[in-house]
Amino acid sequence: MKINTLINKEPGYAICSIENMKIFKKLRDSFLKNLKIPHKYKKNINNARVQIAKMSKAEINRSMINFLTFNKNLSEMMINSCPKLIKDLCGKDLFIQRRAHTTINVPGNEHTKQWTHYEMISGISPFTYIFWAPLHDLDDDGGAYHIDLKTSLKIMKKEEKEGLVNGPRVLEMMGLKKPPRLKFGQAIIFNPFVLHGNIPFQSGFARIACNVRFQSCNKPLLQKNTDYLKYFRLS
Repeated sequence: MKINTLINKEPGYAICSIENMKIFKKLRDSFLKNLKIPHKYKKNINNARVQIAKMSKAEINRSMINFLTFNKNLSEMMINSCPKLIKDLCGKDLFIQRRAHTTINVPGNEHTKQWTHYEMISGISPFTYIFWAPLHDLDDDGGAYHIDLKTSLKIMKKEEKEGLVNGPRVLEMMGLKKPPRLKFGQAIIFNPFVLHGNIPFQSGFARIACNVRFQSCNKPLLQKNTDYLKYFRLS
C-alpha cells in the first residue's frame, strides 16, 4: 500500500525512511553540538542520552534554551531530509513551521506522560501533516504512540457529542498503547486527526526527537497563521 494512502486514509500515519541521511545526520550532530554536557559525551548520541537521563527538570530546561540557535534551521533540515515524500504529499510550495520542535523525554513514572491529543486542538489546519523523527534508535517504549484514524475519529465524534475532552475512553486507551520501535533514519508522518501521545517509560536513556509541521501553501490555514508558519519551496 502506498504511503500516501496510509497517511491520508487508514491508519492515518506511516513509518517512513529518511531519504537524505547526510542531512539527517548533520541535524543530529547539530543537536549534540548545542547540548550543554561535557564534550566527551557528545561524540555518541547514546552517551549523550545517558547524561540527559540523569539531568533534573531544571537542567533540561536550561539545555532547551541552547537549542534556539539549533532550531533556527531545524525546520528546513527536516523537510529537506524527506523531500520526495513531502513533495508527493504537498507539492513543492509549502508552509512549514518556523521553528520545529526538539523534544527531550526522560525515563521515570514522574516524567514523559503526555495526554492523548490531536493537532487540530491547537489550531492546526486539517491540511497539515506532522513529521516526527527520533535522533537515535528507539529500542524501548520511549517513543510516541498513535491511534488509528478510524478509532480517533470515532472517539472525537463521541466526545464532541458528550462535551468531553480526553474523557474515560481516551484515558483507558493510554495504558494499552505501545509506541513503535524505530531505527535511526526512520520517521513517522501522520495527519492532524490522529490521536497521539507519550507514556512513561523505564530506561537508562533519554529520548530525543524532532518534529515539524508542514502543508501545501495552496491550502487554507486555521488558527496557526504565518506567525507560526513560513513559506518554503522544495528544490
